Amino acid sequence: MKLVTIENKIVENSHHTLIVMRDGPTCQAVQFPNDDGIGSVRSKLSLIETIASRKLDHGEVAFDGCVWITPADLPHPFLPAKH
Repeated sequence: MKLVTIENKIVENSHHTLIVMRDGPTCQAVQFPNDDGIGSVRSKLSLIETIASRKLDHGEVAFDGCVWITPADLPHPFLPAKH
């Protein structure tokens, strides 16, 4: 399954981001709790789509039915620099 971000379906609120992605007729919510550790979600959409697709394929869905992505899911070169 290859999830793709739906245009205009990215909601950013304080330190939390929600993206609605689609694979054919199926929609999936992808959440980024405490996205400060991830950096700019919009600049990493291709990578995030790949991670979300992999997690969904492996049944890594949270209790609320969403795929959650945290900094631990990103490869280390993509993590923002710590100050």
